[in-house]
Amino acid sequence: MVRKVYPRSKILIAKFIEAIVDYEGFTLIGKDTICQFSFDDKYYYAYIKAISPQGGPHPLEHQRAQLPYHDRFQEVIESSIPFLFLGYDIDNDVFVCWDPHKVKPRLNHKSYVSFYSRLSIQERVKPGKIEEGALSNEDKFVLFKRADTVSFLQKLDFYFPGLNPGSVVSEMLQPALAEALESVSQGQLDCIEDDESVRQFLDGYPSGSPFLSILGECMSQFSKSYSGLQLADWVRLIKSYLDSKPN
Repeated sequence: MVRKVYPRSKILIAKFIEAIVDYEGFTLIGKDTICQFSFDDKYYYAYIKAISPQGGPHPLEHQRAQLPYHDRFQEVIESSIPFLFLGYDIDNDVFVCWDPHKVKPRLNHKSYVSFYSRLSIQERVKPGKIEEGALSNEDKFVLFKRADTVSFLQKLDFYFPGLNPGSVVSEMLQPALAEALESVSQGQLDCIEDDESVRQFLDGYPSGSPFLSILGECMSQFSKSYSGLQLADWVRLIKSYLDSKPN
């Protein structure tokens, strides 16, 4: 019997982004080990693993996705930003999202933490319809076709109440950034190279520095000069400049 090969997390993150990239309220912040994005002015971390059978002696109906230990999750643990753990059923093109309130406290507790689903529910998910499931221990999960990812994110607070109370992006990043976003002066910046001060500021960060820290501190420093720029503009400008630098 040929062993089934499941796609790695980076491939699944790309499939997730593909489903929402054309939505006007979506901004991609980063997509390394973890996907970082804003959606309708709310900020999220997301991590995605393939769903597979739990294995013997359990029946095929018992499905799971395993959340590994990862140093990268320490940033998530220390942050107030919601963390979405999604499982992907490659056969049915279905995402499963487990309750973020219960997932985040279990990050890095051991080498792998399993979250469970049921194959029968995954198979019955229809386009345009979001399903809910629960295990005998009352752990809740929500299932939806990949094409319905935007619809799910729009209803996230309905399925998981209290996840994002008042969590617009400016409130979820550092306070200095929130203050900077309130600036009323005018200004535009077409590329980082057009302002030597901004360029030197970014060049002062060592390789591998967290993008959110760079973003927040740069906006705090310069948004009064360029308040015509929105968050998405700063993300685009800074990412473009940093990506163009040699490693």
